[in-house]
Amino acid sequence: MNLGLGLLLILLLAALGMPLFAVIAAVALLGFHLAGYDLIVVAVEFYRLGDMPGLIAIPLFTLAGYLLGESRAPRRLVQLSNALLGWLPGGLAIVAIVACAFFTAFTGASGVTIVALGALLYPALRQAGYSERYSLGLVTAGGSLGLLFAPSLPLILYGFVAGQMGSDPAVTIPDLFLAGLLPGALMVLLLSGHAMWVGRGIPESRHAFDPASSGPR
Repeated sequence: MNLGLGLLLILLLAALGMPLFAVIAAVALLGFHLAGYDLIVVAVEFYRLGDMPGLIAIPLFTLAGYLLGESRAPRRLVQLSNALLGWLPGGLAIVAIVACAFFTAFTGASGVTIVALGALLYPALRQAGYSERYSLGLVTAGGSLGLLFAPSLPLILYGFVAGQMGSDPAVTIPDLFLAGLLPGALMVLLLSGHAMWVGRGIPESRHAFDPASSGPR
């Protein structure tokens, strides 16, 4: 199969509704095939990486995220963030950013965060006067921010794969966790600044500081 025909077939399948992960996998396999690699080697390498003991942590993070999502932890985290930050201009949006980032850091993945906190924060943001598009984008972006903080499943996976390459200096998961702190904090601050700018004209987006605050209003 030549490159043009393979890409055309993949694009056709993508247009017919092929999942994105399958499109990416198909492009990668096509590249291996055109480079002269036997595709069975790719399957063996996937098995070797999946058999590494350290990857057992991934389903445990998923379990932790499920348990936290089913508990009252998301509501309590929102209440704490709201009590500390809700008095700022655009305070409710900042609460959404901080709460989503921290909850994602606890679980290692953003999907659980968007489901668990989105049900609390999205209605509150809409009730406060934020637009639908801004509210959806804020919850989604806030959930993704936590992927830069430890423990992050993408960083763990990248660390395991990159660690097999024998690079100099070696890529380690602790170094990746440390490297994500500064850009993660910077993105939280930038998004918070933008939230303050957006919420400056929305009176219901802030309230007086209240240590006993019961959550978003």
